[in-house]
Amino acid sequence: MTSRLHCYSFHSVKGGVGKSTLSLLTAVALATENPDARVVLIDMDLTGTSLADVLPLEAPRWNGVGARDRIDLSRAPDDFLRVHDTRPRIEERGEIPPDEGPVGVPFLNDYLLFTPPGWNAEKDVPPDAILWRLPEGPKNLRVIPSSALPRDLVKVLPVIYDEEHAAFLEGRLEYLLSALLAEGGDLFVVFDTPPTVPGLSRSVLSLALRLARHPKVPLSDDGFMPKALQDADVAWEALLVATQDFQDIRAAARWLDLVGPNDPQVLRLLVNRVRGQEAQGRAIHVEALSDSANPLAINPLWMEEADVLRDIFRGEKAPPLRSSFLRLLDRKLS
Repeated sequence: MTSRLHCYSFHSVKGGVGKSTLSLLTAVALATENPDARVVLIDMDLTGTSLADVLPLEAPRWNGVGARDRIDLSRAPDDFLRVHDTRPRIEERGEIPPDEGPVGVPFLNDYLLFTPPGWNAEKDVPPDAILWRLPEGPKNLRVIPSSALPRDLVKVLPVIYDEEHAAFLEGRLEYLLSALLAEGGDLFVVFDTPPTVPGLSRSVLSLALRLARHPKVPLSDDGFMPKALQDADVAWEALLVATQDFQDIRAAARWLDLVGPNDPQVLRLLVNRVRGQEAQGRAIHVEALSDSANPLAINPLWMEEADVLRDIFRGEKAPPLRSSFLRLLDRKLS
């Protein structure tokens, strides 16, 4: 049976537009509405606050591996740490020099930089080694958090903002999706990307445009693509998130203008935190885009301001399961 991959990725030209909130609530909504499918939220915002800092997540646990011990990422974990054990391990990892590699708890950073001598797909990181659990959330939801620790940023920032590494990062994401698909069944993946499009966010956009084509477009010149990904049916919706701020929308429109006419229409503009009457928001939006004829820009999705969206990261707690928001989200992403 052919596996089906449904991806949603959230992008922005600047921070603070609500991208992480929308990513998290999208993942929760998908997991709640598709209880028989697997849902994975990938925290790719390696330059900001980690989801491991703001959610009560439980990290993978390896028997016999202490808080300051190096993790063998090629081996699947034995269980999960509890919430009260996970946070101290994150803090202890921050005290260990970056040259020590993955220590205590695993992050997306470790997967992206996993390039041991003699690497091949069979020796790559098994997905379970980087999948964290949200015990108070849907049982079928897993999270891959990034690390915001200075010791990890020192190593990963030169890579994610170096255009020469863009293809390497995109290839790592291909292998990650393929490994997740290899487990079979329907798979939903939500990407929360860093603010600004250049760098890691553009690698995700490139991946979206290539995989949404029929047939899919390989990354490598020799036409290779990991088999599970090559064989899967892929649907992707990439959302460029902006607020009603005049300059914010205009900057977003300029990036939308770079989407070629022959590319699949997977990218949409989402105007977040719309206050008051939607007509007022539309007026601001049309004024900002008066010189744009791009249909991706002039026909956006609209997400109204709501307490559940504004307050979600103001305390360490599980995300809310609000049926009203799930219905709203379903309309917006349908």
